[in-house]
Amino acid sequence: MTLLAAICLAACAETQTKTEIKVIGDLGEPQPTFLHDMFSNKKIAEGTVADGVVTFTLDTVEPAVAVIGRSDDRRQPICTVIIDGKPIEVTIKDGEATITKGSESNMALTDAMERVKVASSPMEQLMKDYSEAREKYGEDIPKDMMDGFDKRYDEISEEIIATQKQIIMENKDNMAPLYLLRAGGDAFGVDFIENFLKDYKYKDCKALAPVVASIGGEKNKLPGASVVDFVGKDLDDKECHLTDYVGKGKYVLVDFWASWCGPCRAEMPNVKANYEKYKDKGFEVVGISFDNSKEAWAKGVKDLGITWPQISDLKGWQCAASDLYNIKGIPATIFYGPDGKVIKANLRGEELGKTLAEYLDK
Repeated sequence: MTLLAAICLAACAETQTKTEIKVIGDLGEPQPTFLHDMFSNKKIAEGTVADGVVTFTLDTVEPAVAVIGRSDDRRQPICTVIIDGKPIEVTIKDGEATITKGSESNMALTDAMERVKVASSPMEQLMKDYSEAREKYGEDIPKDMMDGFDKRYDEISEEIIATQKQIIMENKDNMAPLYLLRAGGDAFGVDFIENFLKDYKYKDCKALAPVVASIGGEKNKLPGASVVDFVGKDLDDKECHLTDYVGKGKYVLVDFWASWCGPCRAEMPNVKANYEKYKDKGFEVVGISFDNSKEAWAKGVKDLGITWPQISDLKGWQCAASDLYNIKGIPATIFYGPDGKVIKANLRGEELGKTLAEYLDK
């Protein structure tokens, strides 16, 4: 019995790994004594301070990405680290926090953050130039200048994404990609993520579960994908399905919105104008609301003059449609053909009208 107990204790010791994190240097005030999960915002540890060093000690069950911060609610982050059972040392100098000792994953993360920072640096100058133009011209920035801003923004964004992709592909044997894939996975595209995960050493890590789920949601928005049903209630509390409208012989725009969403309200006149123009030509709009309150939802519909069908489960960002279609920001749209298959996603502004004209002006 004694030998059996010893074996069991040894097995438990192997699975209950401890991760120790030390923060040294110029700690400043308030001191960085809080550790939060990067993606859930949940506080996972609080550090102790002794002799000018902050120490966090926590059990490591699954690898996780965490943020060291100066406040209980994560409003003052100083450094991102990967919790992987290996000791970590973070040094603060001149107000900047850097991982100076750690596992291969943490040192790779440090390198990744620096490379992304370099790729992102031109964006600061662009924002400065745009702000100066706004001060000079107000809302009437010359079109050629605005087109130049848009072109520069797209070029810088493409360079940032290209840099992140390169970093991800260079780190198939460590956990640095966990941060990049979780923070900006949608921008990398379904094919890139799926191909990377095939050979990724940590593809089964629980921290990547949302990335895997998002792949399914993104696929449901790709051209040619069949409609995936969403079930909710209308404003009369009647249960209804998205498939009550999509795949019934009409072109249908599914509009993901919420009464509290400023950009959604700003886009609504454009949706209304196109609805009025094409509703008698076999076009329908179905709104899926990300509201929590039925009263706010109903008021938004009334105030905005929305006359097309509405569906919601009143769960806000926990709306089932969010996962089904990987909706991370609203307004968002999916345009379906009469057969219930996706034609295009994320149609807004002038592109919405142009696309509808292509299919309905016949």
